[in-house]
Amino acid sequence: MPVKHVPQRMCVACRARRPKRELLRIVLTEGGPVLDPSGRRPGRGAYVCPDNPECWAEKKLRRFAGAGAGVLSRALQTLLEPRDIGSTNPSDLTAQKAREG
Repeated sequence: MPVKHVPQRMCVACRARRPKRELLRIVLTEGGPVLDPSGRRPGRGAYVCPDNPECWAEKKLRRFAGAGAGVLSRALQTLLEPRDIGSTNPSDLTAQKAREG
């Protein structure tokens, strides 16, 4: 039986290649950066490691978000607090945050 293809994506901050499902997708919209747990929103998208706080730093996100990197960095730090890091599945993290508030 052939091995199933697993889509790979690269984190815009640390440049690590990982399976698409292990990364958190962010989309730039007219209103600013938006988290995209479904992976289907239109717009320019990028991926970030949800389990590496260094990837949420403003300086590392400038390549993707430009001037909006500060806003994006603060949003990621709020969403992905260190207590949430136990889960590496981005959809689990966003679902948990939705339930909390």
